[in-house]
Order: sequence, then structure tokens, then C-alpha cells
Amino acid sequence: MKKGKAEKAFENLLSRQDYLVVQANDLAKAFGNLKAFEHKLLDYCFSYVTKESSVTDVFKVSSKEVLKHLGLNSSGKNYERVARGFKGLNENTALYFTIEKNGKKGIRMGQLFSMIDFMEDGEVSFRFSEFAAPYVFALRNQYYSFKLSELSRIKSKYALILMKLWEARRYKGQRVTTIQGTLDEWQDWFIGQNKRWEPARFSRDCIQRGAIEIEEKLGVSIFLNTLKNGRKVIGYEMQIIDNHVYDFLED
Repeated sequence: MKKGKAEKAFENLLSRQDYLVVQANDLAKAFGNLKAFEHKLLDYCFSYVTKESSVTDVFKVSSKEVLKHLGLNSSGKNYERVARGFKGLNENTALYFTIEKNGKKGIRMGQLFSMIDFMEDGEVSFRFSEFAAPYVFALRNQYYSFKLSELSRIKSKYALILMKLWEARRYKGQRVTTIQGTLDEWQDWFIGQNKRWEPARFSRDCIQRGAIEIEEKLGVSIFLNTLKNGRKVIGYEMQIIDNHVYDFLED
């Protein structure tokens, strides 16, 4: 029996698991299309979340504080850069959630933010959407433990993404974390769903670039294994070793 057009369209969307937010750590790998500056703004927004935060909370930040955190001066050009960054966050943080109603499966299409207000004096107010907030709070409290001081040292978008993948897969500060995925999954995480690069270029310019920066600035060791089917690259497996864990135990 042939399936109807609506059912086929739904199955095609559902098959793209990279779109779907199922648990909190999915947020850590959902925004490969963001620019490096936008990633840093998002990290700054996440830093305001506490264990006491609720879905209705409106968070307020100042552009001046953001610029200070990022090591930028308070020029008109940089204030405009912050405004453009929040505009980019508003436009590029669509989220897709699996739902079920009356025995029927579906996908809810939503946004990370329900609103972002940017005022003429540089004050910014934002609220996470009612659908995304529980995932944001869980991510912040259970997984996302990097300090802003650590994040501010990271310059490349790819290193920021790799840090988030690491933290999303890490369990209770364990020393060794393994990240494994198909080629498509890695490219979705690093460059977004709408781009595809040749594997050698992608590995060199995205994965290795991010890994080298994290090794240099966070004192970790990273090992990358390319997964192949014959000569064809089908994915990657990465091990990140936190060398500070043993340092802590020895102290």
C-alpha cells in the first residue's frame, strides 16, 4: 500500500535525526550554522541560567559587559557587532522537537528564544522559549560546565563546537570521553545541515583545527580515528583525554 504525501514528508523529516532535540545534550550539537561570535554570545546567554531558573525568567545583559568579556572595546562598531550577533542568534536557532498527540507522532517546530529585546542603550533582554527552556536548563546544570573564562580563550568556531560536543558526551567529569559519529553527523555539527565538504578538507579545516586549539589552550590530549568502508570515509571517532583529572587527584 502506498503512503500518502503527508506521511512520506513526515518520515523524510523524521529520518533527519540531526534536526531533532530529544534530550538536553542535543542542544550542544544543534547549531553548526552559527558563526564563532554567535557561539560566544550563546555561551554568554547560557551562563545566566542557574538551578533556580524557570521558563518564565527574562535575563538581562549589557552590551558593554559582553564586549568586556570578549576583550573588545566599547566602540560603536562593536556595539553594532553585538546587535548583529543577537540578530543572528534569533534567526539561526530553530529547533525541532518530537511530539505525540492522540497516538500520532509529529514534529514541533520552534525557536531557542521566545524573544530578544535590544535597546538603544545596549541593554539586552532575552527569554528562552517554553519548549526549549527545559532543555537549556538541563544542559546548563547537567552537562555544560565550562567556565566563561575558559570559553573566552577559544577563538575558532570549530573549537567552540568541539568543546560543546565534548561536554555533551562527558559523564561526571570523566577523564576519557569518546565522540563517534558518521561523516554526515560530524559535518552537521560543524558546518550545518546545508553544507557538505570533501572529507579531507573537512577533517583538516574543521575537526583538526578545533582539536589543535583545544589541546593548546585547555591542556587536553585528542586522538582522531577516521572510520572507513574500504577507501570511503564514513565517519570519525575521537577520544578526548582530560589531563587535569589526574592532576586533581594527585593534589
